[in-house]
Amino acid sequence: MRKGKQYIFEVAQEVPYDITGIQIGYQVRKKLYEGKSAFQRVEVYNLMFFGRTLFLDGVLQTAEQDEFIYHEMLCQAPLFLHPSLGNVLIIGGGDGGALREVLKHRSVKKAVVVEIDGKVVKLSRKYLPFLSKNAFSDKRTKLVIEDGKKFIKKHKSEFDVIILDLSDPNGPSKDLISLPFYKNIKQALRSNGIVSVQSGSFITQPKLVSTISKRLQKVFSHVQVRKAVVPSYYAGEYIFTLASDYNFSKVTLGTLAKRYKASKMRLKYWSPEIHQASSVLPLYLKQELK
Repeated sequence: MRKGKQYIFEVAQEVPYDITGIQIGYQVRKKLYEGKSAFQRVEVYNLMFFGRTLFLDGVLQTAEQDEFIYHEMLCQAPLFLHPSLGNVLIIGGGDGGALREVLKHRSVKKAVVVEIDGKVVKLSRKYLPFLSKNAFSDKRTKLVIEDGKKFIKKHKSEFDVIILDLSDPNGPSKDLISLPFYKNIKQALRSNGIVSVQSGSFITQPKLVSTISKRLQKVFSHVQVRKAVVPSYYAGEYIFTLASDYNFSKVTLGTLAKRYKASKMRLKYWSPEIHQASSVLPLYLKQELK
């Protein structure tokens, strides 16, 4: 509390991939929900600047003000890079934001969301409907309440794009950055398949970013790290990693521009130019990855 104003504070957790000693405060307009699921503590707030937000185990997951940056960077990059979309898998993503982005592509025939915590889906649809925008009701959507690492073992050569929209690896997601899991991801991809991974912050989670990149390199021929500033996340600069045996780096700016124009989408952040620029990393980030 400060001068009669209520704040919620997010503190970097004492887990293997975080730097501790950082505390971020958000001024609260109203608490909308607080409770526990079978897996984690769930809170929904209306914050003064960021609007409606979802917190899991005290860590902000998504915010109304800037969620479009995160979801477009995580989803639109692999979707526009893929030469022939059909089936897409989202592991995590119970808030529906990634699903919303996937379904903007008319060529997507099936979008499967595998979320371990059904309560996250229920609460997001109730309190954060701007995220999914009724995407869960789309006839192409299949929602599966299951552990992603169990689900992926049962599916071979089925998906063109897999999106890992996961919370930090210290709760239900702790096993979803492992080498065996990434190998199962590869087996579930079709030819030219691409996986897109939420990879944390270079500033507060450099070990996490590096670990994800190095493990993916052991499984896939082509791995690329991209960055964007997502203000609601502590330290702001966030990382998205793409991996595939398909050399997506050869997809030119001109090809992306043609695909984007043909889609007739009106995105708020991602564009072919942003896509190209986001892969340009400062020298200190390149060094960290080495």
